[in-house]
Amino acid sequence: MKLVVLKEKFFLFWFKTENKEWISFFRIIFGLFCLLHFLSVLSDFELLYTTKGVLPTDIMNVFTADYLITLPKIISFFENFGVNETSTVAVFKLVYISLCLLLIIGFFPRTAAFLLLFCQIALVRGSSFYMYGVDFFTSMSLFYLILIPSDYHYSIFPKTKEEKQINTTPYLRLFQLHLSIAYFFSGFDKVLGFNWRNGESIWKAINLPYANLDFGFDFTFLVENPFLLITIGWATILIEMCYPLFIWIPKTRNIWLFLTISMHLGIALILNLYFFSTLMIIWNLVAFYNFNKK
Repeated sequence: MKLVVLKEKFFLFWFKTENKEWISFFRIIFGLFCLLHFLSVLSDFELLYTTKGVLPTDIMNVFTADYLITLPKIISFFENFGVNETSTVAVFKLVYISLCLLLIIGFFPRTAAFLLLFCQIALVRGSSFYMYGVDFFTSMSLFYLILIPSDYHYSIFPKTKEEKQINTTPYLRLFQLHLSIAYFFSGFDKVLGFNWRNGESIWKAINLPYANLDFGFDFTFLVENPFLLITIGWATILIEMCYPLFIWIPKTRNIWLFLTISMHLGIALILNLYFFSTLMIIWNLVAFYNFNKK
């Protein structure tokens, strides 16, 4: 009897019909995110990602696997056919922006996501020194949009009634579990060392040369109140490590969602990591916000 109940609960967990609004939200908001993220670096694009960049391509290639197709390799390939670097880079920019727009409007979104993932990897892997968390989560987001049929609503070619019968709950559960595991091990990694437990990591983070530049918050009061640094450090650890527990409990889900989003807003305002924080907030909303509220 217990086995039957467990089997039923397992089936309901993975296959219970859920609303599909989260999919359209994910596709549209992430497409906008990709577009804005790309546009934000356009003014310095040549200095960061091409063979004319600040860092020589030879140095970048030391940290890039030979099998990876990168933008500098694409440039070199077309130069063999007489196409100059300026033309290749211009076409690459146009293709990247066009794919973002196709993703937003839902025009063959899985194909657009696949091609955009190829371009995104070629871009960031070719300049690995500039990579950080947002680039990895961008790649993972595009991978999910390749897997998920996201043209249910608000799409230029919406699915037919028969096609809409596809159960998308397994995709949502995989996404939720992925996020839960990521937060748990992020917190677990922090608790293993002493830097987060004694507040040192918080103090170092807010005093980084590239942090707190936009608003210039005065944190000198923390020197006289080190217990606040310890409190913030432990709060971060607990929010992340307890995420897989409290985010799954209906009564505490909204509270933990609020705490997690607040944490990322703090990261955005103080560390000026706007794109990373925005993407993590998007992931949290996609995974656990109830889009079916009346």
